[in-house]
Amino acid sequence: MLGGSPGSAQVSLKGWRGGTETSLIKFLDTKVGRPVNIADIHYCGEIMYMTVPNRATAQELLKLSGIRFAGDKLSFQLKTHPVKFGTGGAGRDGAASGSDSLKLKDRLIALLQTRVDMQGSSLDLSGLAHDNIIMSLGTDSQQEDKMYKAILVIASQMYPGLIAISFANNSLRSLRGIADLGLHFPNIRTLSLMSNILSDFSSLDCLSSIGSTVPLTQLSELILAGNPMVEAELAQPNGGHNYVDKVHQRFPTISMLDMNPITPRAQPGAPLPTAVASGEDAAPKHLPFATEQSFVENQDIGDLANVFLDGFFNLYDANRGALANIYDQTAQFSLMVDTSHPTSKFAQTNPDSQKHVDFSAYIRISRNLTRVKSQHKRISALVVGRAAVIQTIAQLPATQHPIQEPHRFSFDAWQTDVTNAGGQAQAVAIVVVHGEFVEQQTQNRASFDRTFVLAPAPPGSPAAAAGSPCIITNDQLTIRRYNGFESWTPASSGLDASSGTNGTAVGAAAEAGGLGMSLTPEQQEMARVLQEQTGLNAEWTLKCLESYGWNYQVALTEFPQVRGTLPPEAFQ
Repeated sequence: MLGGSPGSAQVSLKGWRGGTETSLIKFLDTKVGRPVNIADIHYCGEIMYMTVPNRATAQELLKLSGIRFAGDKLSFQLKTHPVKFGTGGAGRDGAASGSDSLKLKDRLIALLQTRVDMQGSSLDLSGLAHDNIIMSLGTDSQQEDKMYKAILVIASQMYPGLIAISFANNSLRSLRGIADLGLHFPNIRTLSLMSNILSDFSSLDCLSSIGSTVPLTQLSELILAGNPMVEAELAQPNGGHNYVDKVHQRFPTISMLDMNPITPRAQPGAPLPTAVASGEDAAPKHLPFATEQSFVENQDIGDLANVFLDGFFNLYDANRGALANIYDQTAQFSLMVDTSHPTSKFAQTNPDSQKHVDFSAYIRISRNLTRVKSQHKRISALVVGRAAVIQTIAQLPATQHPIQEPHRFSFDAWQTDVTNAGGQAQAVAIVVVHGEFVEQQTQNRASFDRTFVLAPAPPGSPAAAAGSPCIITNDQLTIRRYNGFESWTPASSGLDASSGTNGTAVGAAAEAGGLGMSLTPEQQEMARVLQEQTGLNAEWTLKCLESYGWNYQVALTEFPQVRGTLPPEAFQ
């Protein structure tokens, strides 16, 4: 018997792909009641072939057929005519073999089967250095590029429909090994390179039209947080704007960067998508309002947002499982927990703000997801795929949102176009809501911010059948200690106080400060939201927006870098 001693036996196993090789062996040892002492393991497609010391051990394994492991039923068979895997006795320890290439392919197939979602659309290749299968191959740093290339080739054969892939936490210094990503997966929409060691944005060129003949033209979401090049860029003056610009130079279709929405743009000098270049409408837009280039909600999108939020939070509080109908198949959910103490005047005296809140339930859930830590006491987590999203939010503490008291909430909603998987422009709505909830068990009150990216519900989809005009493609939830709702009430917000030609303190500040401007409703709303987020007074809010060309996202991103340089009178 190859890979074993005389008298050894070979058994095949199906139904193992939900777990890892190590967890399976421990499981079998426990069920048999002693170490099984597997001498050799090989893979062929979804079948694992293992060599055990003797026929008696094989019979014990056969009795385990039908038992569940990692959500699936195991199925053992005794191989009376053992399958041969080369010569030389290559075993699980990675010893030399006459069929090294076959052994490598078997192992990589096994790796992929344990890391792809059930739909074959999302592949998690994060943290490979700690994967038991990769460790068994004994791959060193000089062979990493070849290993990644082999993984992409095999993955493209097994899962040609992949649209999301993660290479996070792999200590990548370059992307040479995955430079053919666009060749193998031209429809990739989501890519995570988070928490690697990429030190220069030029390392991205091999995936873009700058350095590749098969760039990622359909890419809509990119995660680069946790790389030295990002941290260095954000530390520079105007770093947030430059960061977005450097990404857009390479991937003009990006609409979500590091889990934050940004406005996509076309690559200068590159051909536009056919429908855009010809001046025609791209994909049919089914949202019940006309496309407008406006940051501020109009009546139609305001009505849509109200209906959506009312329905969403009712289900979120009462029946989260029913939310599966309105999440897209490839929806993404991110959770950020901000444990820092709120600094507003309201929070200094409010009992709910002063009360210690235990966020461990949220942090514990995030430990199983892709995570990012920052210096601002925030912990972020990301999960991809409808089933995984619903499973994750179902684990969050039960809540009650006081939606019957609308003054406790504030939302902003606008519409923009993004490029879909087919390369066409698609209308989406972005809804950002700020508010509060009470945990049903602890009765703790907390504040939250939640950003939804909504796309038209396809005809015949579960969302359409449920009467929803939209599906959620991206859901970003930030939870923090209670900070009240006074910041957006007219009586307490300087931005909403009636004054000046624009009807707000912002308008008065614009004239009194000599800025020579009459603010549009869009600019007033942008200033109101920024003031709420930063604590700046009306005059300095305007100065902040002016210095960043009225780009709200860049201004908000840059604010933490310049906060320490501002005088005390800049704040409310």
